[in-house]
Amino acid sequence: MKIKYSKKRLYSHLFLGGMFAVLGFLQLLGQPNTPWIDYLQVFCGLFAVGAYFYESHFQYLNIDNGILTKNTLRKKSLQLDKIERIQSFPGKIKLFTSEEKLSINTELIDDDSRKDLLISLGSLEIENNPFIGYSPKTS
Repeated sequence: MKIKYSKKRLYSHLFLGGMFAVLGFLQLLGQPNTPWIDYLQVFCGLFAVGAYFYESHFQYLNIDNGILTKNTLRKKSLQLDKIERIQSFPGKIKLFTSEEKLSINTELIDDDSRKDLLISLGSLEIENNPFIGYSPKTS
């Protein structure tokens, strides 16, 4: 199961990156002696567009075969059955095992995917699980 980024986040990366890249290219074409900052602007724009493609392909989290993987530049994985404690804060969920922890920013997640994540976490048999019995509100 993929836990997706919100569309707002993805499209803001694409829009801002495209704008930076286009404006940087226009400045490079318009000036014979281009300063290094114009090259930096083009690089940052292309990096943001690349981040859009990376995030739209891999998405924020994957849950496969009992393993939760956070897809950032440094991928981090936890086995769901080894989670010992879950802490819930506004906009953030922290998962703890005996060796490591994983922090999830719930504000980056699409609403439908957030519901799927909370249902998956609620199904874990952990003492003091804040998501036990979670069922999304239907309206």
